[in-house]
Amino acid sequence: MSRTHILKGFSDVNAALWVCKYHPGLKLKDMVRAAIDNGYNIADLARFEAVQMLSEWGLIEKETKSLTSKGEAIHLIWETKRNTAIDILHGLQYSLWTKSNPEQNTASWAYKTICDYLWERQGLPESDQLVTYINDLRNRDENLVLSHFGNAFSSKSINDAYDWLLPLDPPVLHGVSIDGQVNSYKDAFFKRRQFCSTALFVMGLTYVLRESGINFGDLIELDNNRRREISTYCLIEETSFDFMLDDALRMMPYISIQKGWDVFVIMNREPELTDFLD
Repeated sequence: MSRTHILKGFSDVNAALWVCKYHPGLKLKDMVRAAIDNGYNIADLARFEAVQMLSEWGLIEKETKSLTSKGEAIHLIWETKRNTAIDILHGLQYSLWTKSNPEQNTASWAYKTICDYLWERQGLPESDQLVTYINDLRNRDENLVLSHFGNAFSSKSINDAYDWLLPLDPPVLHGVSIDGQVNSYKDAFFKRRQFCSTALFVMGLTYVLRESGINFGDLIELDNNRRREISTYCLIEETSFDFMLDDALRMMPYISIQKGWDVFVIMNREPELTDFLD
C-alpha cells in the first residue's frame, strides 16, 4: 500500500497512459522526461510506479511499455469519460486480489479491506483504529498468507488508500482539506454514494461471479449477500442496487435476468472495457 501515493489526483496514471500510448518502448527515466516535457505532472519522479500499476491491471505490456487492447480502451475512456475511467481503476484495484490466489496482489487485499470497512461502518475511523483492524485481520487469518505484504500496516497506508478514493465522482469522501501538499482527512467523513458508473456496476457483477466460482452463461442468484457484495464493491447504497441493475440491463445486451421466487442474472460473456465506450 505504501506506493498508493502515486495516484493522488491520478496525475501519474494520466502521464503513464499518455506516454505508453504515444511513446511506447522508452526506459523509465525517459518516460518520465517525455511526460514532463509535454506538460504532465508526476508525483513519483524516482520510480514512476504508475507504470507498474498499469501493468498489473493488464493495461500495458510489461516489456514493451505499450498499451494493450484494454489499455487502448481505458485511454479513450480516460480522455472522454474521466469519472467512468476512475471508477474502472477503482474496480480493477479492488478486484486484483482473489481468494483463489491469496499470496498475490496483497496491496489490492488491503485496499479492498479498507473499502469494505468504510462501507460497512459508514464512517471514517481514527487512523489508529483502522490500522489495528487491518493488522489484526491479516495476522489472524491463516488463509490470507500475506507473506509478501512487508512491514506492519501504518497510518500512512490508510491515507494512501483514501487518496485513491478521493477522486471518485460521485464522491465517497467529504470534508477533505489540504495541509501543505498533503490531503488531510482529520475532519473528513465517508458516505456511501447513490450511484456509480454502469461500468463499475457491471465489473461488480463480474467480480461476484468470479469469487463465487460461477461461469459466464450460468445463473447468478442475486441474494442479499451478493447484492451487498456488489454494493460494497461499487461503494453505493444497497437501496441503489435495483436502479443500477436496470441501467446495466438496458445498456449491456449480454446481461439478462430471470425472475421467480428469486432474481437471477445471466452474463453471457465476460465484459470488455470497450463495452463502456458508448
